[in-house]
Amino acid sequence: MQLIFLGLATAITALALVTHITIGTAQNAGPILNDDALPEDPRRTLIFSWRANSVLMFFMTIGLGTGFFLEDTLLVGFNAFMAAGLAILAAFVALQQRINPFKFPPMPLFACIAIFGLLSLV
Repeated sequence: MQLIFLGLATAITALALVTHITIGTAQNAGPILNDDALPEDPRRTLIFSWRANSVLMFFMTIGLGTGFFLEDTLLVGFNAFMAAGLAILAAFVALQQRINPFKFPPMPLFACIAIFGLLSLV
């Protein structure tokens, strides 16, 4: 296992988690989450989705970090493939919205986590 790549994947995930909770909530989600003009059900769904992403990244950080210390290839592989799936999903969303996938922050973020995670298994 290549621990330098796994360390990078873990660090990127941890940094993304902290950024998501602090800066992202205030700047990106805040205007939508606090918009009382939105119907209640879609607004609640958006609030849940934003918080669920925080929980997901928290457990991805723990999973990759645990994989780092225990050199657990199954745990690392699971998280790397999950990140790859999220990168693909983000790319589809970006393309559907007619924007460059690399300018849609979740795509390059999860792509980097996936690439470093998978490289650590080589």
